[in-house]
Amino acid sequence: MKKLLSAVVLAMLVASPAFAKERRAISPQAAAAQAYAPTSPYNVDSYTVIVNGQIVGRDPDPNVRLMLMRDPRADAS
Repeated sequence: MKKLLSAVVLAMLVASPAFAKERRAISPQAAAAQAYAPTSPYNVDSYTVIVNGQIVGRDPDPNVRLMLMRDPRADAS
């Protein structure tokens, strides 16, 4: 039992560097560029529905978003 436990511990010690995440140094300029999200004319995400450049609604349900896109009143702008 001691040999088995010793083998497991040794295997874990040998394999642990392989699972360690590689650390990369980035420049301060790159860190500053990553700190800000790109801007867009709309505050949109995947839930926002835009038709003809106008935001017509926002919903997490894809079926409701499809209905909003197909709504004839959304095209009447």
